[in-house]
Amino acid sequence: MQYLVFDANVTQRWRRVKEFVDSCTDANFWVDIKRHTRSLLKDTMELAMLDEITRYMDRETYQRTKNRIDYRNGYYERSLDTELGPIVNLKVPRSRTGLYKTSIFQRYQRRQRAVNEAICNVFLAGISTRDVSGALKPLLETTFSASCVSNVTKSLDVKVKEFHKRELLDEYQFLFLDGITLKVKTSLHAIKKIVLVAYGITVFGKKELISFRIASSESQNCWEAFLNDLYSRGLKGENLKLIVIDGCKGLHAALDVVYAYTKRQHCWVHKLRNVAKYLKKSDEKEVLAEAKEIYKANTKREAVRIFKRWKNHWRRKYPQAVNCIEKDLDELLNFLEIPIKEQYRKLIRKRIRTTNVIERAFREVRRRTRPMSCFTNQDSVNRIIYAILTRLNNKWEDKPLDEFTQFI
Repeated sequence: MQYLVFDANVTQRWRRVKEFVDSCTDANFWVDIKRHTRSLLKDTMELAMLDEITRYMDRETYQRTKNRIDYRNGYYERSLDTELGPIVNLKVPRSRTGLYKTSIFQRYQRRQRAVNEAICNVFLAGISTRDVSGALKPLLETTFSASCVSNVTKSLDVKVKEFHKRELLDEYQFLFLDGITLKVKTSLHAIKKIVLVAYGITVFGKKELISFRIASSESQNCWEAFLNDLYSRGLKGENLKLIVIDGCKGLHAALDVVYAYTKRQHCWVHKLRNVAKYLKKSDEKEVLAEAKEIYKANTKREAVRIFKRWKNHWRRKYPQAVNCIEKDLDELLNFLEIPIKEQYRKLIRKRIRTTNVIERAFREVRRRTRPMSCFTNQDSVNRIIYAILTRLNNKWEDKPLDEFTQFI
C-alpha cells in the first residue's frame, strides 16, 4: 500500500492522488485498500484487547504489586471472519486463571455478527445453502460450508416464531387458502407434510402471504386450527368480500366453523381439472373451451344461461362432468356478484376466480425445495418457507394492486 503524504497545496495533493490511482488497475486498487484496512482493523482489535487486559489486571505489564488476583499468560491466535474479509492470526491475550474475557467478540465466535446477517439475507433472497458461499466469496474473501450456512440460518427460528405470533390487521378483502405437500424425514422414514398457506389482498391493494403452518393433512381439524390462529391474531373477517379456495372438503368444513358468513369462491382451475377427468381426450379441448365461457360472462345471470347451454350440449355424453360443475355452480360464480368499476372488472375477476395467485408462490417453493428432495426436520421446512414468503412479501411491499382499491 502506497502512503500519500499531504504536505503541499490542494493542487499538488490531488495530483498525487491521481498518480496513485493511475498507477494501478481498478481491481488492484480496491484489493489493496481492503487489505490495508483489514490490517488496521486487526491492529486496532489487538490494541483494544491489550488495553482491556491491562484494565482487568489493574496494572501495567511487568508491574509488580501485592494482592494480585490474576496474571497474564501470553496469547493465543485465532481467526475471525469480518465484513472486510478474514482476519487471521489475531493475537488474543489470556490470563492464568482463564477469567479474562474480551468484549471484542464472544467466546468461540468465528464470524462477525454482520457476516452472519449477510449469510441470512442472501439465504432469504432465495439462494440455496450450497450456493451462499459462492455468492459471498467475492465480498468476504472466504468460503462457508453448507452445514455452516445451515447452522447460521438457524438463527431464523426466532424470526419464524415472531412471524407466527405477530398481530394481524383486519384489513383483508380477499383471502386465498391452499396447501402444498413436502417430504420431511422422521426417525424411521420420510413422510409427507402439508404446508397450509394464507394469501390476502388488503383494502389498500397490498398483496401479502399472511401465514403458513405445517400440518399432517388437509383435514377439517388441521384447517380449523390454522383458521382459528388467523382469527385469534386479528383477522376477524369484517372486511372480507370473498374467500377463494379449491374443493378440499376439510377446508370447507373448517370455514363453516370459523368464517361461516363469508362468501366462498371455488377455484375454476381446480374445477376444470376435475371435469377433465371425466372426458375423452378427443373431446377434452372442445368441452373445456365451452365451459370457460361460463366464467367469462359479465353477470351471474348470463353465466347461468351459458352453463345451461353447455349442460344441454354435453349432459348425455358426459353426465359426471356436467354434475361436477352443476353441484358447485353458485360458489363458482360468487366472484361475479362483487361490484367492481367497469374499467377494472376484467382484471380483478381474473385474479379472484382462481387460487393461481397462491399457486405462483408454490412454484417458488417447489423451485427452492426441488434440489433438497427431502427436509431433515420440520424446523428446516419452517425456515425455508419463511425465507420464501418473506422474500416475496418484501418484493411486493411497494407494488400495490391499485385496481383493488377501486370498488364501488
